[in-house]
Amino acid sequence: MSNSSEMPRYVAPEALDSLDAADPAAHRSRRDLRRLHVAMGTLSIMTRAIGVEPNPAPLRILELGAGDGSLALRFAQRHARHWPRVSWTLLDRQDTVAESTLQGLRATGWQPVVAVADVFDWLDANRERSWDIIVANLFVHHFEGAELSRLFRAVAEVTSLFFCCEPRRSTTALIGSHLVGLIGAGAVTRTDAVLSVHAGFRGRELSKQWLTHDGWSLREYSAGLFSHCLLARKT
Repeated sequence: MSNSSEMPRYVAPEALDSLDAADPAAHRSRRDLRRLHVAMGTLSIMTRAIGVEPNPAPLRILELGAGDGSLALRFAQRHARHWPRVSWTLLDRQDTVAESTLQGLRATGWQPVVAVADVFDWLDANRERSWDIIVANLFVHHFEGAELSRLFRAVAEVTSLFFCCEPRRSTTALIGSHLVGLIGAGAVTRTDAVLSVHAGFRGRELSKQWLTHDGWSLREYSAGLFSHCLLARKT
């Protein structure tokens, strides 16, 4: 494996994105992603970033690339006691949130809203609205260059707090991506995991794409063995 400093970033289409939501391979890949979130400690990483303080006020949270909603459910089950009133919008290009997941979110006292659309089309159509928090997990690495800056610019217009947790582009993460079969990952995930690391981030690469620095506090950092995060807060 090459040293991480010698790994240029490149973004390639991932197999899951081209599969129909009902395809059995897509179902398996979504199950794999739930395992990967556990292995990567995503819930704990997100908790340390945005969920460390009680917040009794009603919150409007938007999740970009929400997938099957399982991470939102786990977050709600952990935080609903301290965050009693939350409206959580699950935005994704495909409708893959099971009714049982929606019922689970409602059981915590939270109100889930499913939005099925392209992220740019949806944010553009909803630019008059605002969210207290916007989160994205394993989503931002699908974008590069001007498109990534466009995403961040659209996000900055409608929230005061943004957090994303993405693959870290490093030798350790790349080795790990080749070993996801050890946790039972199928062929789609075994391919996509490697592509995700190559499309991942390190250093200050995310901060450099956040063009609206005035009035914002940015913290970009590595988390765990495999993750790279950006926490942007309006000051």
